[in-house]
Amino acid sequence: MDRVNICLVGTGWMASNHFAGYAAIPDRVSVAAVVAHSDASAAKASEVWKVGRVYRAFDEALRDGEIQAFDICTPHYHHAEMVIAALRSGRHVLVETPACVSYEECRDLRIALFEYPGLKAATGHICRSWPTYGRAKQVVETGGVGEVFYLSSDYAHRPDPDESPSARTWGRNPRARVGLGISYHSVDLLRWMAGDVAEVSGEFTDRARIAVLRFRQGALGHVFQSGAVMQPYSLPLRVCGVAGTLDCFWEEQTLKGRLHTSSEWRPENLPVTPLHGRGSPEWVHEMTDFVESILNDGQPVCPLLEGIKTVETCLAIEEAMRYGGKIRVRHG
Repeated sequence: MDRVNICLVGTGWMASNHFAGYAAIPDRVSVAAVVAHSDASAAKASEVWKVGRVYRAFDEALRDGEIQAFDICTPHYHHAEMVIAALRSGRHVLVETPACVSYEECRDLRIALFEYPGLKAATGHICRSWPTYGRAKQVVETGGVGEVFYLSSDYAHRPDPDESPSARTWGRNPRARVGLGISYHSVDLLRWMAGDVAEVSGEFTDRARIAVLRFRQGALGHVFQSGAVMQPYSLPLRVCGVAGTLDCFWEEQTLKGRLHTSSEWRPENLPVTPLHGRGSPEWVHEMTDFVESILNDGQPVCPLLEGIKTVETCLAIEEAMRYGGKIRVRHG
């Protein structure tokens, strides 16, 4: 296989970003089909994106024998069932976050992964495609900060309602209200750096949520989430090790990072990343990674199993907030 035929499921903000990512690598991928729910979405796919085959139902696309992979950008309450259907049809699949929303769906996805081991399945945790965090991951993996003992990440800003049109459409559906405890973006970022979480606890008010994570390798983690903080978009990262510290932060709509290996001021600057969704190379990176995993039989940067484990960790945090105390994270 030299080129992958993708079917994009959805045409909203996220699907538009994915389409742009694929459009940047036409030698390796073709958006051969789109599943569009409404007349307006179908018109966008055929007239703006110039996609030849536009289906009005996911089941119709599953019957298209030329499609080799699905990219699912639908409301999260459809993710698990669509991933399982795609795998059962023999197709590779990338699904947006969260991969699923319940323990039952986590179990069903794990079974599907076991039954179809030869197919590529990935989760779109976009932070793993940001160059700044990619370099941070390399530093941690190669021992650049030594043994990691503390990590933190925040997801705290007051969102512009115009940035998330889904909040006024499918986001009003009661099924969109799920209990995942705290920002799965931040949880996944910390898991990517330090591995699986053994135990969690959490507290919340009407305006803030915090979670404490104890990783299996011994480190402690902290996540803060709030939609009431008056500041622009922010998803920072701090990783403290016995030999160095990674400090990644947002400044003037750019993600920057520094590696400190001394108490003196002589940091190594990490690559910068433009603000999420505004000219950032993240979508090209993410789509290229998924396509290359298919063409070269490689491992995507965020395998579906990792997305499942992040959901399982967040579900444990939700339990801790609801019932109090410390909750063991259950995988499997």
